[in-house]
Amino acid sequence: MSFTKEMVDEGVMKVPEWWLCPPGLEEFRKKAHQVGRDVLLIHSMTVDEQKMFPKESLKAMAEAGFGALPLPKEYGGLGAGYKGFAVAAETFAQYCASATMVWVMHTVAVQAMFTIGTEEQRNRFIPGVLKGDIGALAFSEPATGSHFWNVVSEAPKLDGGYLLDAHKSWVTSGGEADWYIVCTNYPDPTPDKGDTLMFVIVPKDAEGIESFPFSAMGLRGNSSGPMKFNHIFIPTENRLGTEGGMNQYNDQIIDPLFLLGTSGCWIGVAQGALNEAIEGAKMKVHKDTGKSVSGYQVIRHEIAKAQIIIDSARSMLFRVAEAMDKAISEGKTLDECLYTLWQLKTYAADIVIQVTNMALQISGGRGYLTGRIEKFVRDGRAGALMGPTNEILREWIGKSLIGVPWFETWDYRQAK
Repeated sequence: MSFTKEMVDEGVMKVPEWWLCPPGLEEFRKKAHQVGRDVLLIHSMTVDEQKMFPKESLKAMAEAGFGALPLPKEYGGLGAGYKGFAVAAETFAQYCASATMVWVMHTVAVQAMFTIGTEEQRNRFIPGVLKGDIGALAFSEPATGSHFWNVVSEAPKLDGGYLLDAHKSWVTSGGEADWYIVCTNYPDPTPDKGDTLMFVIVPKDAEGIESFPFSAMGLRGNSSGPMKFNHIFIPTENRLGTEGGMNQYNDQIIDPLFLLGTSGCWIGVAQGALNEAIEGAKMKVHKDTGKSVSGYQVIRHEIAKAQIIIDSARSMLFRVAEAMDKAISEGKTLDECLYTLWQLKTYAADIVIQVTNMALQISGGRGYLTGRIEKFVRDGRAGALMGPTNEILREWIGKSLIGVPWFETWDYRQAK
């Protein structure tokens, strides 16, 4: 085998750029890395230690143009598509998982508002997003746990709007976002609407909002605490879509983007942990042997095994993102990509646990101390627990493989 000059520099093998990034997005990826190194990394430990919402990091991401990444350029977005979204999520997470998770959920909320919303709603909210406003999703409820697509709250109709009462259990950017898309039920749907699910937009200054502190094992800066929306009047112009019948958008917009973005986050956490472990192994020298930790073959083999695992997940990430872009370009809906997204999220959330544990082992006692490696271990553990949990996704995958319906219809009124 002969090596090109681009692949070899003084005998050191270089990783081909196409293995790390889809063609055409190389400069985009470099820009994301620059924001990560210059801002996210600097604030990441403080964000974690003080359980601080990463405002400075989010501001830098917005200023670099990432605040409305998937939106068309004519609306101020980057027009980078789902591949761009996947690349950015995986890159940012190498530096700060909390900021990345906030940004992922924000991006999902912005895309949902843009796709489902009216032109008036776009004109009302997108200019603020371009300046750094944060959107959020308020979906999951205590009554239904990680089954966030099923909710029991409701917003009956009033003159000129709706009265929302909802208790939400996990709201990323809770109490910090500028507006929330709240998933609830319209209790009196017309027969042609099918399901009762309804989305409403609630601004942060609406009277009746309560947010509660977030304290967790990892992702400590993303403010994913409970929220209550108490007797809040929602004007008709803040309804997103129709009165009921919105479950289709869970499958066509919200779930696909959420699964892709969070998968990118877990892969990035794994890569960040391994990068940190490699640098530590190169720098730590044992005085009794004169060898660095990376000088031991067993360590190099662990590094290689971990990187192969990460790259296999990254390849899945880019392939699924490419399929999503292709579906949109052909006028199809993203629900046709759900099966592959289930596999991707399950695998990404599994391998981040495996790889961060490998990074910890490579780092030895230094990795066990409070610090970046230990933080990566804690942050990555959230993935398999985040709904849909890996157990639920494996059930859906298994049902699909044996040819039975994966989704069970559910009427929230049965739980009341």
